[in-house]
Amino acid sequence: MSAADTCGWHETLARDLRTIARYDHSVAIPELGTLFRFEPGTALGRAQRRTAEIYGVPFAYPSTNGTTPLNVLALLTLLRPSDTVLIGRDAHVSVLAPLIHLGLRPVYLTPGYAADLGVPLQITPAQLRAALDAHPEVRAVVLTYPNYFGVAGDLAGCAAVARERGVPLIVDSTHGAHLAFQPDSPDLPPPAERSEAAIVTQSQHKTCGALGQASLALINDPGLIERFYEVVNGTGFVSTSFSSVILASLFESIWRLHREGAALIAERLAMVAWAREAINRIPGLRSFDATDRREGFAAFDPLRLTINVAASGQTGFAVERALQSCGHYPEFATLDTVLCLVTLGTAWEELRGLVRALAAIVAAPPGARVRRPVPRLAAMPPQPRQLLSPREVFYSQRRRRVAVGEAVGGISAETIATYPPGSALIVAGEEVTSEVLDFLREARAQGATLKGASDPDLTTILLVDRD
Repeated sequence: MSAADTCGWHETLARDLRTIARYDHSVAIPELGTLFRFEPGTALGRAQRRTAEIYGVPFAYPSTNGTTPLNVLALLTLLRPSDTVLIGRDAHVSVLAPLIHLGLRPVYLTPGYAADLGVPLQITPAQLRAALDAHPEVRAVVLTYPNYFGVAGDLAGCAAVARERGVPLIVDSTHGAHLAFQPDSPDLPPPAERSEAAIVTQSQHKTCGALGQASLALINDPGLIERFYEVVNGTGFVSTSFSSVILASLFESIWRLHREGAALIAERLAMVAWAREAINRIPGLRSFDATDRREGFAAFDPLRLTINVAASGQTGFAVERALQSCGHYPEFATLDTVLCLVTLGTAWEELRGLVRALAAIVAAPPGARVRRPVPRLAAMPPQPRQLLSPREVFYSQRRRRVAVGEAVGGISAETIATYPPGSALIVAGEEVTSEVLDFLREARAQGATLKGASDPDLTTILLVDRD
């Protein structure tokens, strides 16, 4: 593209963004366009087309309700009632909703765990191949890439396995929307949309500077577009009162990164490299990087600054609270780690202040620290057995509430995840195990939020009544 073309493109986009922002309405303004059909001659249609060109895909569909409904729409586009779907167990809970809507039969695949790093890994091509061998009835695969901690697996290898078997791949790349703007950088994972996955969902509001709930579905298979819009129109997951302001921020953030992203991201990479090196000089702290690659860890997004505090004698939750008292707000904590995100808005002084605060917290007198619990919380509990489908549980009226101490062996009527990151520890229809309950109770005691738990303190739990 020539400089003249780029300039003209920018001017047209600016005009379209003004149109989008001016009309915060739905289908009533023809000049704006709509989310319910593709109209290439409208402001929204032109913005969709340009966005697809920037990301290098045939089609882009915007969302003003975040990536959650996009994950649901993607699965409803590709699958039919009672189909079998293979889902990475680290998937966001939104991926589980279509199991209810379509009565899908899930096959779960659990990624590995790096105990020395304190973080989960990613599904490998070998794992995926073995799972598809064991379950030839699978009609789609859903993977997350990269994970919340910036660990990226061999997505190209997994995509190749799926193509060999003729099974479409959906990738939840919520945390990878920015990767397209330095696609050949040796310091970042390849963008998910390059894998030729059928549908890739992304949260531009998380990594590109857009307003909250600004997201995209990137469609690599043009043959899916008509069905995708059929699902949009027929299921009610897209509001007719979509936000034009969020749409404008979505497209503006993408255009800005298209023009300036390489420089902006390179600066943040330099900033986070300095911070990681400084943190690794603090006794008791460790922040891993791409040199820790292994099976299930093919690439790394260093803008995810994970700080393992286990050797300091404190929990990640305690360090998170101490940081908050100093005016620093991490993304979230686990027993072993604190995760901080370096974004386009992060300044040098913020990172320097974070490093100073961490050094002070670790150096505090032992009596001033919150000690780690003993015994330590397990990395992840084993996946429970599935006894009923999520749909069967959802429509069942036979439920009873019991104390958690009496729940082991029962069938959970709840899907519960620690949030963030939002991955389910137990899904409705699975057997309640002591390992899952111990994990959830300990996580709650240390400060985690239990998303989906009807009793947020987990003193009780709902079971399916089999009597």
